Amino acid sequence: MVIKRWLKAELVQSLKDKRVTILYGARQVGKTTLVKELITEYHGIYFSCDEPDIREAFSNKTSSNMKSFIKDAKFIVLDEAQRVPNIGLTLKLLHDTYPEIKIIATGSSSFELANKIIEPLTGRNIPFTLYPISYKEYSDSFGDLESKRLLEQRIIFGMY
Repeated sequence: MVIKRWLKAELVQSLKDKRVTILYGARQVGKTTLVKELITEYHGIYFSCDEPDIREAFSNKTSSNMKSFIKDAKFIVLDEAQRVPNIGLTLKLLHDTYPEIKIIATGSSSFELANKIIEPLTGRNIPFTLYPISYKEYSDSFGDLESKRLLEQRIIFGMY
């Protein structure tokens, strides 16, 4: 069962914005699951930057090189984008050259500092942070009765 995340509605709204959407969050909070839902619903293309060939396609390339890799996509996700060297400059180049392409980049909370994304994307990004599943998200997905039954377990072990 997929847990409905409250942040999804805000991410959907960001698809209408011309800026690059940055989705931060700790490991295992559901960033990849959430963006894959958006990819399916809004017909985007998913790129995992954990893959060496994907990293290579976005590392120190010209805008033309990246466009030939992306092809005619109007919506792309760069998951684990912090793995791409100079990702801030890569995102800026894509955004400025092809403003019609909606980009969502995901990464850990250290993504911003480690890759100096702030300077290249000043005024060009919308940051969001996905936190672990909240009790409300859990309750909305599994129902009040089940949530109350497992409340003690959730308090002790958390929602990861």
